[in-house]
Amino acid sequence: MQKNSLPDWEKYWANFKDLRVLRSKSANLDETLQLIEKEFATKLLSGDHLMLLDALDNRIEEMERLEKAQKGAVQAELFESVG
Repeated sequence: MQKNSLPDWEKYWANFKDLRVLRSKSANLDETLQLIEKEFATKLLSGDHLMLLDALDNRIEEMERLEKAQKGAVQAELFESVG
């Protein structure tokens, strides 16, 4: 396969809005890497793997923080509406 330019992995994973999908991709790394190689018609190198997986982990952490913040906001709204 010819080496094409690969995306900024942070931007790539930012397109994924569903935390369950991101966790699934993280849990099934071999499949995820194969699908990405097909998507970009290129062979990923070990350095590519590391950058891609680091960006995926960062996105999962970001989505988890957002989820916690949203739950906290909902709880605060419920508390304010009771009081």
